[in-house]
Amino acid sequence: MSTLPPSDIPGFWSCTEEKVFLDFPYLQLVERQCRKTSDPEDQEPHRFYVIRSKDWCNIIPITADGKVVLVRQFRAGTLSASYEFPGGVVESTDADAQATALREMAEETGFEPLPNARCKLLGTAHPNPALQDNQVHSLIVGPVKRTRPQNLDPTEDIEVIEVPIEKLPGLLRDGKFTHALMLTTLYHFLTQETSIAKDLIDGLKAFQK
Repeated sequence: MSTLPPSDIPGFWSCTEEKVFLDFPYLQLVERQCRKTSDPEDQEPHRFYVIRSKDWCNIIPITADGKVVLVRQFRAGTLSASYEFPGGVVESTDADAQATALREMAEETGFEPLPNARCKLLGTAHPNPALQDNQVHSLIVGPVKRTRPQNLDPTEDIEVIEVPIEKLPGLLRDGKFTHALMLTTLYHFLTQETSIAKDLIDGLKAFQK
């Protein structure tokens, strides 16, 4: 159990100790001891278990002819194929979240930004603050074009799908697009640009120009 510097947590908690139980390449399982500073009668430490992980990125790629580039890949958690935006783990060798997102897009799909492309950070969120300490960064880029073959890891088997922008709301309505973090990325886009399906289409089309 390692000792942490005393710190006041918003919500009147103080965490001073933690222990790593499991250590994997992309995550750790940590036990944290935290006390309520708001209740003088409750000074016993409470145990919390946290998954410490690297940050993640998702990116919405838009082609010059107005299509969204999606990936469909196997997910071991649900034992099913998932429709998603390209994305992945932020590595220490990446300059920033944008570099991660563009690298993952190129590796998973073979698409890269055209010389006149724009890339924008839409927003950042915590996937599950109760259990995880990392963030997911959502970006959008366009126009993009397929310029190279996929460069997949041994555990990846990714189908690349180009979906006309006007069909994306239908994927949502039909339950094809269920990954919560991908829906978060869409939410970030909607809150910045639009609020209904028609405006979603118009907003995404702006990135093909």
